[in-house]
Amino acid sequence: MRDYTPEVESFRDDAVAIVNASAVVIALMGTWTRPLLMAPIALVVAAIGYVLTPRSKGGTILAVLVIGLLSLLTTWYLEKPFA
Repeated sequence: MRDYTPEVESFRDDAVAIVNASAVVIALMGTWTRPLLMAPIALVVAAIGYVLTPRSKGGTILAVLVIGLLSLLTTWYLEKPFA
């Protein structure tokens, strides 16, 4: 019996998509909660998605970094706008 089938590949792609989407959602949660806590967690989840797929180029990691940085800057600006 073959270990590789198209159905298995489809399930793997779906699982990687869910992991990557979860990383982006966790990074976005940092906008409303604590970005210093959520950004590293999102980076770990994005790294897991990067490891799971052999064709990955790291786009999710870059997106999580940008979202985390923007959430840090907006949180800092909204807490001290004129200080």
